[in-house]
Amino acid sequence: MRNAGLMRCGVAVLFVLAASGCGGGGGGVTPAPSNVSVTISPTSATVGYGGTKQFSATVTGATNTSVTWKVTSTSSSDSSQIGSISTSGLYTAPSETPIPAASSPPQTFSVIAGQPTSNINVTVPAISAVDSVTVTATSQADPSKSASATVTLSGVSILAVGQCVPDPTKPGTLNCTGGSTGTEVQAGQTATLFVAGFGILPGTSYTISGSDVVVTQPAPQQFQPASDGTPAVYFTIVVSPGAVPGPRNLVVRNQGNELASFAGAVQIQ
Repeated sequence: MRNAGLMRCGVAVLFVLAASGCGGGGGGVTPAPSNVSVTISPTSATVGYGGTKQFSATVTGATNTSVTWKVTSTSSSDSSQIGSISTSGLYTAPSETPIPAASSPPQTFSVIAGQPTSNINVTVPAISAVDSVTVTATSQADPSKSASATVTLSGVSILAVGQCVPDPTKPGTLNCTGGSTGTEVQAGQTATLFVAGFGILPGTSYTISGSDVVVTQPAPQQFQPASDGTPAVYFTIVVSPGAVPGPRNLVVRNQGNELASFAGAVQIQ
């Protein structure tokens, strides 16, 4: 009798164990909600073209405090346009916004000149502008948790240089064509140069290498955004009759003392 009772008890015990293992429809144990959180520092930054910025991330609620870094933009996924970030959170901005290949369809810009009745019609290669990116740190312990910072790209980046000439059919109108290869100017000539790019704003100054080229600094009204918002400017240069032929560099300096140089922007003939 005692053995039978033990047997019945054993069956009951086995039954209870089986029932506890089969409960809940076989879905397993629901994991506890994650307590992981991520913060990033700084949450915003301004970085000049070609510059760097160190970001840091703090992870709480997990023993694994490592993060995965990435940089993104709604305008492009090309690292040459948005920059890159290292595994330690060091962001490196692109050296400049690249100009598409010559096969890209040209884009015509119209900017207002010094007087209300004057227009400048400008043709330069199509430009894909990226002026801000997002840096994100994602927890490796819980990839659903992350934090982001906004990086604004600044400084001077020359996209196109060209010349403006009067439109014979429209008095007071200049037709300007610029590109990524620079422009040719004859010795002894007075020319109107056109420059487009990021940071080409009032307060910037312009020089052409060589003492035989004189630049008349542009007035504030000569800075006008192109039709897609790209900053643009036009100004006059005077090349002396005895100027030495060859390529000259265009140097732009902004109020923050940042420099940009377009090597061979002007070819003296």
